Amino acid sequence: MTAIQELKAFNLFHGLNDDELNRIVPLCQERSLKKGAVCFLQGTPASDLHLCRNGKVDIVVKHFEAPTIHVKIHTAVGGEALGWSALVEPYQYTATAICAENTEDIYLRRADLFKLFDQVPHIGCVFMKNLAALVSSRLTEYGRRLSKDAALDMRNDYEW
Repeated sequence: MTAIQELKAFNLFHGLNDDELNRIVPLCQERSLKKGAVCFLQGTPASDLHLCRNGKVDIVVKHFEAPTIHVKIHTAVGGEALGWSALVEPYQYTATAICAENTEDIYLRRADLFKLFDQVPHIGCVFMKNLAALVSSRLTEYGRRLSKDAALDMRNDYEW
């Protein structure tokens, strides 16, 4: 599989043609991570967007009332992006990403992406639209989980 074909597997790049994807390929850096490795930590400065090439990465957040408790909110699998906080102010990771199994990670530096977006605004526009769709889908997923959990915890005397 070519690098361009590989990028096409990620929703973030839908709508970009091969010439545009060819501008992104040199920005991609790769690394192999072992099960248990941390990709990034909640609350730390976010500088890299991550693409899970293969493997599984658990996305966990600290419980606000009990910060030693971590709640898994998503498991990213091959073909999914994570660490989108690197592209959204205040550029701070809102969750921790921990490899649930050996994982191949592709990452792109925010500075490199933003420089490309300034040079070729169409790439930036398409990419950020796709990013907005990703964030929306994750928020919808979290909302469903939260409402399901709330319904399970509801008591007869509980009022909305």
